[in-house]
Amino acid sequence: MTGWKEWAIAEVVDADEFQSYLQDQVVMVFADAAARSAALSTSVAEGMVSYLEDSSALFFYNGSAWVAAASDGDITGVTAGTALTGGGTTGDVTLNVDLSAVTIPASQLSDVTSTAAELNILDGVTATTAELNFVDGVTSAVQTQLDARVLETNGAVTTAATGSNVVRNITLSTSAPSSGSDGDVWLVYEA
Repeated sequence: MTGWKEWAIAEVVDADEFQSYLQDQVVMVFADAAARSAALSTSVAEGMVSYLEDSSALFFYNGSAWVAAASDGDITGVTAGTALTGGGTTGDVTLNVDLSAVTIPASQLSDVTSTAAELNILDGVTATTAELNFVDGVTSAVQTQLDARVLETNGAVTTAATGSNVVRNITLSTSAPSSGSDGDVWLVYEA
């Protein structure tokens, strides 16, 4: 296509101008797709534009098929609901969250048994996903679970009094223990 041209009154339009300025740039109007196919048959070329009256739609030929030029869509407006501001009916629309209006339903906290004081211990705590995964499998109070593990050891475990100088020994030997104190560890290596 050559572009746009405005003719003067009584100016002669030659064959090349007619083809490039008029025929190649016209929007053809048809009653429907069947009427378009009947009129054009195989004389279609990439870039042709047609309007179908039955669907009030504009199409262009992409070289292999007629394609709808645009879709109107069906959204007529965006309304800001609870805890949102903004919205609109034309152009770009933005919604903003009003965090002061967001509340957590009580049903989300129904299984929490911690007191406010216990929850406040976590104030300011930051943790990665990996760190939070350390509590995977915790099904009750952590101290209760630790106490249960202590009871699974061989015999009672006594805790030294604060300030005492208790020494525990770890011995690696090829023979059985010959002496020791409560809490000592003796590893026997067997050849």
